[in-house]
Amino acid sequence: MKALKPYQAEIKKKFKNNQDAQNRAIAKLYEDAQQNPLSGCFLSLAQIPVFLGLYRGVRYLALEGELDEPFLWIPSLAGPVQPPDFRGLDWLVQGWNTEGTPTPPLGWETTLAFMIMPVLLVVLQSATMRILQPPLGDDLSAEEKEQMQSTQTALKFLPLLIGFFSLQVPAGLTIYWFASNLFTVTQSLAVRAYFTANPPKIELPDYWDKTLDGNADFDAMSPEERRKASEAGLRVGPTLSEMVEESKFHVYVERRSFREETPAWQRVKENGPAPIPDELMAWAGAKKQPVEKVGA
Repeated sequence: MKALKPYQAEIKKKFKNNQDAQNRAIAKLYEDAQQNPLSGCFLSLAQIPVFLGLYRGVRYLALEGELDEPFLWIPSLAGPVQPPDFRGLDWLVQGWNTEGTPTPPLGWETTLAFMIMPVLLVVLQSATMRILQPPLGDDLSAEEKEQMQSTQTALKFLPLLIGFFSLQVPAGLTIYWFASNLFTVTQSLAVRAYFTANPPKIELPDYWDKTLDGNADFDAMSPEERRKASEAGLRVGPTLSEMVEESKFHVYVERRSFREETPAWQRVKENGPAPIPDELMAWAGAKKQPVEKVGA
């Protein structure tokens, strides 16, 4: 997709006042490059049922008492949420001991131990989004830049939302979420480093370079290339308005008849019209002889 960016920039520049032509040409570009811009979304959506299934599995294990064991600094994989539902924020917002120093219901040591992983998750999620967000390209219009900036501003609050949700589920699910984000950012950095060292090569039909070139010689294109360029919505010749504009500079020049310059016409002018032969006059003036009827 990154290798196709220069072609997309040229298309947007060429059809900056025609959104429909832009969409048609970019769709043809993806088709010729055999690329699908939504292919990455399918992989992201495939994780959703895994996450939902894991959430239900971890919660059911917690309900059956099968996750009541520590992991690293975390006292229990089923905590900090409490039975019978093993979800919610009651462990953090209710049951505080207000006598003397305010103390949460699980105690400061246990509460802080459970808080470390959500805080780390928020930090890692923020770093992941910052790395995965594409930079604002110079080829974007002012409207597209404004829209992308507003989207990125709204997404800045997503890590906080994820951290808030992680406080309401068993710690085992938070650990999975953290590990998944860590794997995602590591994989993304590795893929980017690989393609930086080995840039992808996109093979497109020759008509793309010819039609997007400002100095393209359309007459040199083959009929097949012109047909494909027309299917992509790319203009391969002068428009009607350009031809009309060019015709305004055409001037009518009155010319003498060509026959006035011929020797035969000069002889006619000098000697007068040639006489018509008598035979021709007789033939032209002759009347048809009546046809005799033949009797039975």
